[in-house]
Amino acid sequence: MLDDPSTAVKVTPTTAGLGRLTIVVAFAAVTILWFALLAHRPLYDPDEGRYAEIPREMATGGDWVVPHLDGLVYLEKPPLQYWLTALTFQCFGLSEFTARLWTGIAGYCSLGLVFFVGYRLWGLRAGLKALLLSMASSLFVLLGHQLTLDMVLSTCLLACLTCFLMAESEAAARGRSSSRARTWMLGCWAAMALSVLSKGLIGMLIPGSTLGLYALWQRDFGVLHRLNIRFGLPLFALIAAPWFVMAARANAAFLQFFFIREHFQRFLTPIENRTEPWWYFAPVLGVGILPWLPQALRALARPFRSSAPHQCFEPARVLWVWCVFVLIFFSASNAKLIPYILPAIPALALLCAVPAANGETRRDLVLGGMLSLASCLGILIYASGAWATADGRALATQLSPTLVGTATLLALAGLGCTGLVLRNRLDAALLVLCCGWFLASATVLVAANSVQQFFSAKDAAIALRTAVPQASAVFSVRTYEQSFTFYWGRPVVLVDYRDEFTLGLTQDPDRGIATLAQFSDRWRSLNDAYAIMQPRTRDALLAQGLPLREIAHFPNIVLVSRR
Repeated sequence: MLDDPSTAVKVTPTTAGLGRLTIVVAFAAVTILWFALLAHRPLYDPDEGRYAEIPREMATGGDWVVPHLDGLVYLEKPPLQYWLTALTFQCFGLSEFTARLWTGIAGYCSLGLVFFVGYRLWGLRAGLKALLLSMASSLFVLLGHQLTLDMVLSTCLLACLTCFLMAESEAAARGRSSSRARTWMLGCWAAMALSVLSKGLIGMLIPGSTLGLYALWQRDFGVLHRLNIRFGLPLFALIAAPWFVMAARANAAFLQFFFIREHFQRFLTPIENRTEPWWYFAPVLGVGILPWLPQALRALARPFRSSAPHQCFEPARVLWVWCVFVLIFFSASNAKLIPYILPAIPALALLCAVPAANGETRRDLVLGGMLSLASCLGILIYASGAWATADGRALATQLSPTLVGTATLLALAGLGCTGLVLRNRLDAALLVLCCGWFLASATVLVAANSVQQFFSAKDAAIALRTAVPQASAVFSVRTYEQSFTFYWGRPVVLVDYRDEFTLGLTQDPDRGIATLAQFSDRWRSLNDAYAIMQPRTRDALLAQGLPLREIAHFPNIVLVSRR
C-alpha cells in the first residue's frame, strides 16, 4: 500500500526485494497464527459441542445420510460441514483442532476471496484494503475460529458472489458469449449448491434476491440471460439434490421437518425462542466491524450518488444490495443469533474498498482510532468486574490477565492510527488499525482457555472417563451439555429433556426417559450408573431420597454416581 507521494522513497531492486520479503513474512505469520488459534481451546457449548459430536458419530460408524446427535435423528441442518469434519476425523483423529479445521479453512479462504475480488475489480490497493478490513472485524475473526456452520456458509456464499462478479466483469469486457464468463457463472451455480448443502434454502435466497433486486435497480434484465441456466441449473441439481432425495427416502419426517419447521416456521414464528428486537443486528454488525464502522456507513451511502449509467455493470451496487438484503432479511426473522449476520461482513469490506473520489478520509481513520481507545476502556472496565454480579466477577477475574493484553493492543492501534493520520500517512494508519484489531481478536481466543469450566463440559467428561468404566450407563438429567458427549465419546441417556431432540425422541422414544419419576425408578434398579445434572436438579432428587453421591462439581453442572 502506498502512502502520500510526497513521502515516497525511491524504489530500487534492494527495496523492492525487501518489500516482497515483508509481504511473504507477513503472509506466513498471519497463516500460522490463523490456524494455530484453532487448537488448544476446549469446545464450547452449545454450538461447538453439537457440531463436533454429529461428525464424530458419523466417523465412528454412524449414518452419513441422516445426521444423528447423541444417537438420535438430527435433521435441523444439511450435512456438508458434517461430512467434511467426519472425513477429517477419520484422517487425522479426534481433536479440537480437527473439529474446527474446516471453519478455519473457510475463514482463511474468505480472506483470499475478498483480496481476489478487490484486486480484480479495482486493483491491488482495493484488494489489500478489503483484506485488512475483514481481518479487523472481530466478529469475522472470532467466528472464523469457532465451530459453527456459519463460516462455511458465508464462504460458500462469498464464492458464489465472487463468481457472479467475475462472470459479469468478463461479460462486460469480452461480451456475453465469453467462455470465461460462462465458466465463472457455472462456478456461481456450484458455490450456491454448496451453500444450500451448508445451511439450507438461505444458500439460494441471498444470491437470488440480490440478483433480482440488483437487476431491478440497475434496469439490467440482460443479466438474467447471462446466468447460463442451461448448464448451471443441472450442475446445481447434481450437487445439491442427491442428499435431499436420499434423506427424504431414509426418513419420512424429513421434508416436513426440514423445509416447513426449520425454514418457514423458524422465520415466521418464535418457535425457537430466539426472538430479539427488529434492530438487533444493526448493533451486532456495528460492534463486529467497529474500527471501520465509519467507513462502512459512508460506503453504504455511496451507491445513491453513483453516476454509472443504467444497464451497465456496477459491482458496487451488487455489493450494496447484498449487504442491505442480509441485514434486513435476518432482522425480519423471528429467530436471531449473532452469527447470522456474518455473510454481510466480507461484502461490506469489499464495498468499503471501492475506490472513491476522495479516497481514505482522515475523519474515518480518526474515528476508528477513537473507537479503538473507547473499546480499550470498555474492556478494562469489564475486566475489573466493577459492576458485575458475583458469577460475572468470577468470570472477569479469570479473563482479566489476557484482557489487559487485548486492551493494550487496542490502545496501541488507536494511538498509532491517530498519530499516523496526523502525519498524513493514511494507508499506514489503516494498516496499524487493522493489524491491532486482528491481534486483539486473537487474544480473546487465547483468553477462552482460562474460562473453559464456565462454557465447556470437557473437564467433566475427563473426570468421568478417569473414574468410570466405559460400560457404565450415563444419564443427562434435565440438561444436555453438548460438548460432554464429544469428550465422553458415547451417547448419554436423556432424562426429562427434549428441546432439539424432539424429533429424534419421537421417532425413538426408548433412547430417553420422559420423566424424573421414571428416572428415579431406573436409577434405583441399577448397581452402577452415573449422571450429569445441574446443582438444583441434584438438590431436588436428594430431597426425594434418591441415592446420589457427588463425584465432581463444576460451575454449572455436577457429576453423581449411583454408589
